[in-house]
Amino acid sequence: MRNIVLVAIREYKQIAATRGFWVMLLVLPLVIGITQVAGRFFRPTVNSAYVIVDASGQYANAIERRLNFNYQRVELSAFSAYVQRWELASVKPDAVWAKGERWFADTQIEQFVADGGIAAAMEIVRPHLPREAPVYEIDPPGYVRAPVPADVPTDQGVAAVAHGLADYLQGEIATPEGDRSLALAVYIPADITADTPVQMWTNGAPNTTLVDNVRNEVTRIQRAKALETSGLPPETAASIASITTPIKLSAPPQGAGREQVVIRSALPLAMVYLLLVTVMTTGTMMLQGVIEERSNKLLESILATIRPSDLMYGKLLGLGAIGLTIIGVWIGAAIGAAFAVQGMVADIVKPSLSAIEPWMFFAMLFYFLAGYLTISMLYLAIGALSNSLQDAQSYLMPVIMIIMLPVIFMMVSVLQQPNGVFPVVMSWIPIYTPFAMLARLGTGVDTVEVIGTGLMLAAFVVVEMILLGRIFQASLLRTGQPPKFGAFIAMMLGKHTA
Repeated sequence: MRNIVLVAIREYKQIAATRGFWVMLLVLPLVIGITQVAGRFFRPTVNSAYVIVDASGQYANAIERRLNFNYQRVELSAFSAYVQRWELASVKPDAVWAKGERWFADTQIEQFVADGGIAAAMEIVRPHLPREAPVYEIDPPGYVRAPVPADVPTDQGVAAVAHGLADYLQGEIATPEGDRSLALAVYIPADITADTPVQMWTNGAPNTTLVDNVRNEVTRIQRAKALETSGLPPETAASIASITTPIKLSAPPQGAGREQVVIRSALPLAMVYLLLVTVMTTGTMMLQGVIEERSNKLLESILATIRPSDLMYGKLLGLGAIGLTIIGVWIGAAIGAAFAVQGMVADIVKPSLSAIEPWMFFAMLFYFLAGYLTISMLYLAIGALSNSLQDAQSYLMPVIMIIMLPVIFMMVSVLQQPNGVFPVVMSWIPIYTPFAMLARLGTGVDTVEVIGTGLMLAAFVVVEMILLGRIFQASLLRTGQPPKFGAFIAMMLGKHTA
């Protein structure tokens, strides 16, 4: 055992001294830090403006009102989901935002705005927020109306308006909230016909939502005017033109149902990616180390003092310690960022941690370590078989493709159908079991399946270490061309070949 520990310590120090190790160790904490900073200091602001030239004076104010209502509707819906997610409806049960996320009618939007909007609502719920709840951040409107510039003639027809606004569409325009990029200019003639249509100009990057909102409001007013022309009173015509279909959408509460599956799956799915990244990277480091030791004849000196099996187990132990170090730093950085500051990381990590049952942590650790050993043993055997990195590549590329391609396809399908045929079959193929079971843990895998695949995987790791260990020990001092397929089988059966 002493020799195994000595080899493990040597292997750990050798890999930890490389630049590649430190780059991989620190890359995720740096990404998390940059993400947090970007989220706090580089949030997008109001980025565009629109101008309306309304020859009849009947449309511009109605369009502005409709755009504001649509913005308020989106914010109210998001805030209602936030209130439901953190169980804050009891703070003010009669408030429009306390009744759950749904489609809000214009009358409800008017009430919401009259009550002070989201800013007032947030002040009401703020004292009652749970400690783990992030503060709701209000998104500014995506566009603001700008007055028509004084140098744009509005009474000389569409051609004069187009010429006057051309320069503004290439740059910025003054608005009540500062200069903004002019995204859309609209000219509405006094009499809209097929020969004199509503004209719109964009700056080359049209905001389709803004265009659709303007078109829909102009169409609504046109319909109301047509109904009024047919003899209906103005109030009746406006009521008919504003008819919308009431829809009630029933869904599980925030944090339940499908959303709960996604939340519970966040960390297990992250572990799949971490397993792939760490085992491929650290495995390559170990493979290169074995090849260098063989080419430098260093192995002959090492094997003069310890047994080949001690060398193999020591390398696996050292590599496992490297992998655990990387995972520990990465997970520690994610959890530290989640509990230290609010942001995207906290919004993902905190709910996922609270949704995972205690036994799942032990299951994730087992599958991760078992997968790490399974793939690392392949790298170790390939390193022992290869005389150079070129030889190693001929073995390594097929192995990587065989492992990664099915795992990638499985990751795409597992959240959509976690108990489908493909993920379930992958769970019972030992080399894929760690990846498949990690990906499926958050979706409600049966306990019997967890125990069954766990026992099968443990047995596979033992058999793999015996069979590939024989290849490793038989190939350490081997010279010449790499063995052929028949020689592989003989080595695994313990029959040494010349």
